Amino acid sequence: MSDDGSSDIDGGAAEESRRKEATRRRLAAKRVNEHVKLFASTINAIALATFGTAAILPAIGGAGSPNWAWIPVAILLHLTAQGAYRLLKSED
Repeated sequence: MSDDGSSDIDGGAAEESRRKEATRRRLAAKRVNEHVKLFASTINAIALATFGTAAILPAIGGAGSPNWAWIPVAILLHLTAQGAYRLLKSED
């Protein structure tokens, strides 16, 4: 028994419970972070493909001038991917 009359076993169980809860929260945060990173990476790849199709491909292929209407779409997709990183959770 401790000085205050409570059992040390109860304190150990509470500490174990806190440790398990902290581990569960860290794993949940890691899972969410991996999904956010996958989403952002996918959106950024789509942005690069859009930019490449609109600007780079016509320049290389000599098919004429780039399709400028798609450039803002690519930029918007890229900014969306960058904004997704704000959804990352602390893993501490």
